[in-house]
This record gives sequence, structure tokens and C-alpha cells, in this order.
Amino acid sequence: LVHLVRNSIDHGVEPPDVRLARGKPEVGTITLEAAHSGNNVYIHVWDDGGGIDVGKIKAKLISNRILSEAAAEDLSDEQLLDYIWHPGFSTAKEITDVSGRGVGMDVVKNRIRQLNGNIEVESNPQQGTRFSIRLPLTLAIINCLLVRLRGVVFSMPIDDVREIVSVNQE
Repeated sequence: LVHLVRNSIDHGVEPPDVRLARGKPEVGTITLEAAHSGNNVYIHVWDDGGGIDVGKIKAKLISNRILSEAAAEDLSDEQLLDYIWHPGFSTAKEITDVSGRGVGMDVVKNRIRQLNGNIEVESNPQQGTRFSIRLPLTLAIINCLLVRLRGVVFSMPIDDVREIVSVNQE
């Protein structure tokens, strides 16, 4: 999630002057949403930015000699968009404190796959980008310690419990 949010901040949301020129509010929006349905947890991260520029992806693939110009021209926008998941791939012109190191999107996809989930990306020029993550619900189940304090029940992840001490009520 950190990688996705950082990319939305650095690559997705345009500068205020560009947003105003496009008829958007000066301040961009990044939304995180989580819900469950059936046996899955769905996490969506989307921004109202400029979308992923498939032209930049195509140019980077050609300049890095990953694809020939002819091969790149034969790819659809969806196929070009899939290259964001390749190790070391980045269209950033410079490294910033937020993103642009070429590390991240492949790590995101691989980690989600290790958890038996998947991630999809949808991007629309000048409208924004949406990442949709699906994870099995069983990953959302955490072993917890239930504690009653003054009639209220609290749940704490058992991994965070260092010691259990019985205290006399008096």
C-alpha cells in the first residue's frame, strides 16, 4: 500500500497549475478503500490524477532496449500498462524522496501473489489510476487476545502481547 500511495503522490496527482488547467480542483485526491465480499478482501487505491502515461512506458521500453520500436507499436495500451510490474521499471526522470527508484511495483505484485491474491490496474488519461487488490479473507484473520476492562471488550493482536499478568480486581 505504501508503494501504491507513494506512486500516486509522485506520478499520479498533477501539480496544482496543471490540475486547474484541466478543470480539476487544485488539490488532488487519493482514496484507499477496503471491503470484503465472500471469501475475499478487496483493497482499492485510486487517485484523480493524470493517469499512467502509456506513451512514457513505450518510450522507456524502447530507450532501454527492452522492446524494439516495431514491437512496442504492436502492443495495446493494456499490454504496455503491464510493464509497470517488471522489476526495475520506472518512468521517473529523477529519484525523489517519495518514489522513482524502480523498486516497488514488481515487489507489490509478487508480495500479493505470495499471499494468494492478485492486483489489477486501470488507468484513464487525465482522469486517474485505480489499483484493485484481492486477497483471501483468511489473511485478514488475526489471532487475538480478548480482554475485558470495565465492561468493555478489547482485542489485541497476540503477536503484540509480551506478557500476561493476572491482576486482582481490588
